[in-house]
Amino acid sequence: MTRLFEEHPAITVELDAEGGLVAFAWNGRREQVEVCNRWRVEEAWWRRPIRRDYYKVAGQRLLALVYRDGVDGTWHLERLYD
Repeated sequence: MTRLFEEHPAITVELDAEGGLVAFAWNGRREQVEVCNRWRVEEAWWRRPIRRDYYKVAGQRLLALVYRDGVDGTWHLERLYD
C-alpha cells in the first residue's frame, strides 16, 4: 500500500559534501536514507513550469518518494510506501 499526499508537505534535507541526499526530516522525525533511484521531470513550460528532481529513498523505517522543486529550491515529500 502507498500513501500519496495531495498536498506535498515541505521537508528539511541533509546533503553530503557532494550534494547527495543523506537524510530528511518531516513531522518532527529525522530519517537517514539511501537513494535508490533518481530522475528529473520538466514540463508545462507554457504555464507555471514544473522542474523536479525526484528521489526514491529507503531508510531504516520507511521507503519514500521525495523531490526538490527546481523552480523555487524547496524539498517535498510526495509519497510514503508501506
